[in-house]
Amino acid sequence: MADGAVYKTLMSVDARGSGTYLNGAKRRMRAQIYDLAHASFAACGVARTMLHLEDRGDGFIAAVDSRIPPVQILGTWLTEMHQRQRVQNEDLARRLGLRVGVHVGPVEHDDEGLSGEAMDLVCRLADSSVARTVLEHSGRDLVCVVSESLHHEVVRHGGRFVEPGSYRSARITLKEGPVTAWFHVPGEPRPELPGDEGFGVLPADAPTGDHGGGAAAGGDAEGRRKRTDAGGATPSAGVRPSADGGRPTRESDDWPAGEEAGSGARWDIHVTGGTSVAQHRAVFHGPVSFGGTDRAARDDDGSEEGR
Repeated sequence: MADGAVYKTLMSVDARGSGTYLNGAKRRMRAQIYDLAHASFAACGVARTMLHLEDRGDGFIAAVDSRIPPVQILGTWLTEMHQRQRVQNEDLARRLGLRVGVHVGPVEHDDEGLSGEAMDLVCRLADSSVARTVLEHSGRDLVCVVSESLHHEVVRHGGRFVEPGSYRSARITLKEGPVTAWFHVPGEPRPELPGDEGFGVLPADAPTGDHGGGAAAGGDAEGRRKRTDAGGATPSAGVRPSADGGRPTRESDDWPAGEEAGSGARWDIHVTGGTSVAQHRAVFHGPVSFGGTDRAARDDDGSEEGR
């Protein structure tokens, strides 16, 4: 540890989809972030004199005085942020989404601000592709990512508003190499992570994407949201969701039809632009019509009866 470095609770707060805001909207977004953060700091007993904060355009980094227990940030502060953000977003056409990284480590102060490996790590956690993907998939507006050491030393022991079971770990790749991070989505018992079955299929009403505007926001030119694989990338061609919400199938596998489906029926799915309909975890953008023929049901002259 370099001379002068002091252990503090370090934070990085980034806004979802900040690059798509116009200038006026970005000013309002920034004001919303600071209003939420400062009110939440005050609620958990962190005075401004105990907080070093630096602006980052679409969020901020912060070092909290070592006299404030880290559990106070992970518990009261994060809970206050979640509840205040939830209420604030009810009145916004475009919901504010935030990624929060938290770590405890040595940090140095100079005339230009904060520096050190610990500060680099907390910024990488909040900006990681997995953090973005978890927030995108959750349908929520806040995700917290903590370091492995912070989870081991603080989170796993629990505390006021800190439930260890609501955190899940994942290996993520940063510029400096792979690390283990722990993810928590306030309001969810346990977050879903890349690698979970069905992770790449979004809920139809998810207020996600750069615009936070529902399942159609951030979709392709035909209005369909692109599914993502475990790494947050668009899956390779030839993979599509199962019609019954099960495991994805390949293009070479037919959708259940006729005797293969065990019902004697073949179903044709017609999709055009418009609103969306969710069938279990498969999402179809509609209007959607289900039609087909029953090979077993025929009238007296032998013609097939449409279903």
